[in-house]
Amino acid sequence: MSKHSVDDESRFTEICTILSVCCALSTIAVTLRSYTRLVLLHTFGWDDGVMVAAQILAIAAAVTIGLESKWGLGSHTWVQPEEHFFPYMKAFYSSIIVYNMSMCLVKISILLQYRRIFALRMMQRITYYAVAFMVAWSITFFFLLTLICIPVAKFWDHALPGRCLDSLTIWYVMAAFNLVSDFAIFCLPLPVVRSLQLPKKQKVMLFAVFGLGFFTCIISIIRIRTLKIAASTDDPNWDNVDAATWSYLEITTAILAACLPTLRPVFAKIMP
Repeated sequence: MSKHSVDDESRFTEICTILSVCCALSTIAVTLRSYTRLVLLHTFGWDDGVMVAAQILAIAAAVTIGLESKWGLGSHTWVQPEEHFFPYMKAFYSSIIVYNMSMCLVKISILLQYRRIFALRMMQRITYYAVAFMVAWSITFFFLLTLICIPVAKFWDHALPGRCLDSLTIWYVMAAFNLVSDFAIFCLPLPVVRSLQLPKKQKVMLFAVFGLGFFTCIISIIRIRTLKIAASTDDPNWDNVDAATWSYLEITTAILAACLPTLRPVFAKIMP
């Protein structure tokens, strides 16, 4: 392959396809969930409201990753005009914040959903403290990510005086936390679900939904590997595509896993 053909390579279509499909799926899931709780059951609660907020941030994440691709993500770094660097880094900075906040809100929504479903005193107590911890964690890391550089503009303009924290360490900490918390949250109700006196078919469906949750955990593991590759590459605009798309897949599967258990009434209405 000639150098010219390598320079012309682009992953723009790959990025747009993944973002479009994932964003559409999660938007449909959250819309159906809201319809079920608002219109069919009249039981719209905090867990639903938090999930709507998480989806809004997920859409924002898709937009910011799309802007990254407009300014160079998916093309080789060495062919990018110098004037693309600032807008690319601004979009990158924004995508990090909205991605992490969306994931935090999804987890909070799932925990609030557990509080709605499981009346056991022990489960209520565990989820209460888990929600409190997640809220505190989310607020802490929101400010940490937002103020990763002081002044903030130093994140994309390295010539400015100021200082930045070790961003790679922070991203690894967030990725590890997402993985551990995903496993913990999706495992939390399994003992209770196993003890429920439900028809076998219904139990299988419930465990299938939790299986989707564990698929989110697998994606989290893959994402950590892509972060390592993106951090050590000589071609970040090209190799960061995998980190960006796997991050968005992680958001999507987490939202789907959280929404599917709530959609039984709407499916019963569509397919009686």
